[in-house]
Parts: sequence; C-alpha cells; structure tokens
Amino acid sequence: MSNGVHMDRRQLLRLSLLAAGATAAVPLVAGCGDDSDAATPTSRLRVGAADAINSTGLDPRTTSIGASLIVVRHVYDSLMMLENGEYVLRLAESVEPNAEATKWTIRIREGVKFHDGKPVTSADVAYSIRTLATPPSNRASVYSAVDLANIKVVDDRTVEVPLVAPRGDFRESTLVVFSIVFPDGTTDFAKAIGSGPYKLASNEETTVRLVANESYWGEKPKIAELEITRIRDASARLNALKAGQIDYAVAISATGAQTERHNSAIKIVRGGAANSNALSFAMNQRLAPFDDERVRRAVRLAVDRQALVDNALLGLGLPADDVVGKELPGYAQLATRSRDVAQARSLFQAAGVSKLTLRTSEIVPGMLNASKLFAQQLAEAGVTVELQQIPPDAYYTNLKALQTYPFQAFYYVNRPAAVHLAAVTHSKAPFNVTGTGEKYWASLAAAQANGDDKAREKAFEQLQTEFYESGGDVLWAYQEQLDASVPGVSGVRVSQSSQMFDQAVLR
Repeated sequence: MSNGVHMDRRQLLRLSLLAAGATAAVPLVAGCGDDSDAATPTSRLRVGAADAINSTGLDPRTTSIGASLIVVRHVYDSLMMLENGEYVLRLAESVEPNAEATKWTIRIREGVKFHDGKPVTSADVAYSIRTLATPPSNRASVYSAVDLANIKVVDDRTVEVPLVAPRGDFRESTLVVFSIVFPDGTTDFAKAIGSGPYKLASNEETTVRLVANESYWGEKPKIAELEITRIRDASARLNALKAGQIDYAVAISATGAQTERHNSAIKIVRGGAANSNALSFAMNQRLAPFDDERVRRAVRLAVDRQALVDNALLGLGLPADDVVGKELPGYAQLATRSRDVAQARSLFQAAGVSKLTLRTSEIVPGMLNASKLFAQQLAEAGVTVELQQIPPDAYYTNLKALQTYPFQAFYYVNRPAAVHLAAVTHSKAPFNVTGTGEKYWASLAAAQANGDDKAREKAFEQLQTEFYESGGDVLWAYQEQLDASVPGVSGVRVSQSSQMFDQAVLR
C-alpha cells in the first residue's frame, strides 16, 4: 500500500466522498495470485502502450489516456487520486470546505521536494491549478468551477481555492480527476520536474526512460528503471511482449487475450467492470433525428447488448445499461435493458426514421466490429445504418467538433457515476457528445452544490435515472481493461485506466 492517507467509509461520508469507486483496484489476474512479497525486484521494467494523442509527452496540460498519462503520473504527484476504491489524499494532507462549499482549503504535506531538490509549496499548487485550468490545457474544463483570479496562498503549505459557485463535490469532481503539481513558473515541461516516484532520465522519439526517485516522500519504488515505449497497435504490443522486447503490454485486444490464454509464457491481466471502458453509441439530443425522444428510445430497444459483448468483445466484458459507473459505489439501481425489435420498429416508423449515419472507428479494440454488428441489429428494426469510418488517430483531433456529430461511437473510462457526470455532461465539457442542455445543467449544478452527502447522492441517482430513461448514450458494454505481461510481473495498480508501476516487481 502507498503512504497516502486512506479514509474509511464513515470518513468518506463525512468528507463528501460517497462516489468513491473501484477504478483504482488492483486488476484481477487470470490464473495468478499476487506474489509481490516473494518477488525479487528487477532493475528495469519495459512497458508498451498506445496513446490517444499519439504522444509520449511530458506536458501535463496535453496528456491523454495511454503512454503520456502513464509517464506524467509517475513523474508528478497529484493532490488526490482514486486508489483501491477510495478517494485518497496524496500530495494533499487535507482538503476542507467552508460551510457554504464556496471555498476549499488545501493543506499539503510537509517536507516534500521536487526532483531538483526544491521544496513543494502552496505557491506551486496555486500555479499548477491556474495553469491546468487555462487553455490550451486540455484539463481546463475540470477546473471550470474555480475562481482562478482569487486563489490565495495563505502560507507555505496552505492554499485557499474559491469557487464561482458552491460545489460540495470539489474533491471528487476536480482534484481526483486531475490534480498534477509542478513548480511555480514552469512553462517548459521538457525537463519534467515533478515530485513523483520517478525522475526523467531520457526522452526519445517513442520511448521515455524514468529512474526511481530515491528521495520520494511515499513508499519507495520497487523498480529502479521504467522504460515506456509508445506502440500504437494492440497486436504489435502483444507481439513485442512475445518477442521479449517489452515486459508489460497495456491494452491488448480480446482476440489477443483469447489466443494467448493457454500460453504459459504470457499472463493476461483482466480488470473486470470496475477497470473498464464504457462503450457507447452516442446520440446527440440537440441534433436531428435524436432530438426526438422516440428515436433515442427505439435505438436502445433495437440493440442486442449481449450479442455485441459476445461477438465484438469475445465475451471479455459485461453488457451495460446506458449509464456509466456499474459495479462502483454511487451507481443507481437500474433495471437491466431488454431487446424489443417490434417496439423499436414501431417507434422508428412513427418518427419517420429509416436511415442513420454512425461515425465510428477502432478507437478501442472491437469497436469497429461492434459498429458493424450494431448496424445489422438496427436493420432488423427497419433502419439502415451507414458507417462513416474515421482513422483512429484522427478520431479525436478536433475536440470541439465532437459535439457537432449526431451519432458516433464513443467510449468513456468507467468511473463513479457522479464523477463521470460532473466531468462529461456539464455545459463546458468537451465530451458532451450526448447534447445535454440547460435544464439538465441546472439539475447537475444543484446536485453538485449540495453539501449534504446523502442528499447529493440521491440527486446524482436521479440524474442517472434521467440518463437511463431518456439520455443520449446507448452504453452497450463495459470492456474490461486487458493487459498482458511476462509471468513474473505483479503489483501493477490501475487508477482511472492509467497503470501505476511504482510498486510493481518483476521476478
């Protein structure tokens, strides 16, 4: 376990952390227990991963899911993180609101130093928040509630963060999502000066090499050197593992996992629903024909979710019921969706819809095959679906344009529902692909502002129910995080689909 301050459930309730989920749980390893206590640490662990922005960059303002985020999370500390099903204080010693939840006081740990030996202070925290909250940072929407101009450094370890409106969920909706800290005044991140468990040793075109920070304030890394290489294709990552070029492959395909399941030289690491991607065919409620609730309902009724899981994911996943957060605390009790082709056909006919265009891509392994099967399923309900195929590395290049497409394949990291809704569905969210509008935003803002834990939990349950009944996500599956490694690797943690190797070992 890390040196982070863990809070029990009673404390979580008191501290407005009811939405804590298991996205940081140690993944379930197929046929293998955790033998980290008996393992002998090695000097180097080689990791292969893709990246959503095709980068192995060091700039926390521009990281995305994949290699760049893995690098950043090892070089820099976060104020808070999601670990083992709990929201955990990391660089922060405490995060407390005033009575109205309009101002939050962050107290940081004493004695923490950056890699260059300088102490981490509240001025660094204030600067980091302002930087992450300001475009071109792709995390700006996470900090949309912060009154940047009035952040106040109280002393070397204390900073006050005022908000533009009350937010009882500031910890989970903001700090847990992304709260990397770097030195005050940093504009060039090429040197990657952080306070995390690893230091930058070298940064080549596709490979970043990190070395253990022997002065780390928390539990010392067990691996002396991490080598993180960007490998775009899932099959190429698996082949690199089999060829002995890497020790750990992040995100392999279901086909690869099934093919290698009896290979004693390969260990398949399954994440379960708690460590998964939530896969969706997103309908934009602001755009025709999905501004008609009958059409949205018809699409949901036409989908055979189990068939999609069985065929596109080869059974390595779970059917979903249109709301993110399954198997995580805070998830509303929603009925399992069932297919009704006849009713779907009737609704499509009543709405005058016989053709749809779906923007899609192999953005995660299996998505393209799922889109093709999905089109066949809708054809049974009388609707022809044209697939507009986009190259995977071009799918997210224009974030603003995502809200202009009526129908598109999409995926989210499975997180507690309250965290997901706060991050993805508000008025300034770049990924508001379901087209939530003013009435919904008012309900979301009211839920977030509520400082009473139980009342806020009920409000978020109501928002989930609304999404379930009339929202724009056809969330059809939870695709398990599937990694692969050589047999001797253990101790890898996953936090919001980002692997952490600081406590990993390799026999």
